Amino acid sequence: MEKTKHLNKKEEQIRKKTYRYLLKQNTPDIDQKMALIDQLLHLEKRERYRYLYDLICDYFDQEFKEKNICAFSCGICKRRQSMIDQGTIKDTYQNGCCYSYRKKELCKYYVEGKGCAIKNIACKVYTCHYLRKRGYHYHVKDLYFARYFFNKKQFFYMENTFFQDKTIVLNGILERE
Repeated sequence: MEKTKHLNKKEEQIRKKTYRYLLKQNTPDIDQKMALIDQLLHLEKRERYRYLYDLICDYFDQEFKEKNICAFSCGICKRRQSMIDQGTIKDTYQNGCCYSYRKKELCKYYVEGKGCAIKNIACKVYTCHYLRKRGYHYHVKDLYFARYFFNKKQFFYMENTFFQDKTIVLNGILERE
């Protein structure tokens, strides 16, 4: 006989808040999104965070790719190309935010021709000043499936821990519970 997990008060509250939020947003596929929430509520805490982490990274990867937000051309992002075109900068550092101007080197997880070899939420939600001025600004808490599973400390940690592997960030999330 299959054992089903009963939701505790906090989990039931998460479910109700998410449902109200989706209704308020006039979301067309509420049942599908609530099924995801139910699935997440039945996972163990560490597995839940791991699953959410992957969902968040995949979401932002898709968002940046579909909208071509950084608009790379020959390894140079939209911001750098704009600066070169205006004559305000003469260098042509490639790979955008993966290049550390302070250290004068690429992130150790950058793989030529493929991009990032790790999943890091902070790197994925980061937008430079140039993009923020054009209306591109992202926060993990804006995602319906993340807003009720993490607290403020966890959101801050996720969005500000750059160039770190997933396991390090997941451990930090668990420590901030």
